[in-house]
Amino acid sequence: MKPGLFLSIALLIAAPAFAWGPQGHRITGSLAEPYLAPDSRMAIKQLLGNVELATASNWADEMRANPSRFWQEQAGPYHYVTVPPGKTYSDIGAPAKGDAVSALKEFRTVLLDPSASRSHKQLALRFSMHIVQDLHQPLHVGNGKDRGGTRVRVKVDGKSRTLHWLWDTGLMVSTGRSDTQWKKRLRSTLPTTLEGVSADPLIWVAESARYRDQLYPQSKSINETYKERQLPHVEKRLQLAALRTAAYLNAIFNGQNSAETSASL
Repeated sequence: MKPGLFLSIALLIAAPAFAWGPQGHRITGSLAEPYLAPDSRMAIKQLLGNVELATASNWADEMRANPSRFWQEQAGPYHYVTVPPGKTYSDIGAPAKGDAVSALKEFRTVLLDPSASRSHKQLALRFSMHIVQDLHQPLHVGNGKDRGGTRVRVKVDGKSRTLHWLWDTGLMVSTGRSDTQWKKRLRSTLPTTLEGVSADPLIWVAESARYRDQLYPQSKSINETYKERQLPHVEKRLQLAALRTAAYLNAIFNGQNSAETSASL
């Protein structure tokens, strides 16, 4: 990522507003927070202050309308990857414009760079959380044919929608659950530790690619049977996104003492 572009947006990192969709990111960010290691919690607090992960996780979507060059010309591809059927991400790699996996690598470098500015690290942290969560929504691992399901029209409760919208937002909204109800339901079956939880983006991408091809409906009209069959998968992907958000941040920050963290701001 070009330092000049970071500097151009340093003053644009505003206080987060309340905006997967917004609910999915809020829930996964909130569920991830208790799993943070002490060093991770300290490093994040030094960068974001009292901003909760639930709020910070939505920031990269909230900034999409920002007119700066970074947000309009560079950041868009960082929300997804493309893996055609029968291929792996390692087969394809990142395009020249970058993608979610290459962005995570760039942002990790920034977060570990003692010379990087605080504003650079803030952007890298907020965007990284968002990307980890996006990669657990199967249609953010596109097949290269329909722009992650945004070109697939389905009828939901009598309205024309995209398949991508259905998975970002529609299936969650169809339950009528509040954030509190969602968190209570998902938390009840979460493990107590992160033992065995993967912090490897290529594993998450491969999972989403395998599942992606199973979620295209046979009928363009989304009925209750489809919703009931897919909701358990939505819940599982949200849980994994939460656990892996924490695991990924711990892999970056854990083991850094407070002096090292302070020196890097």
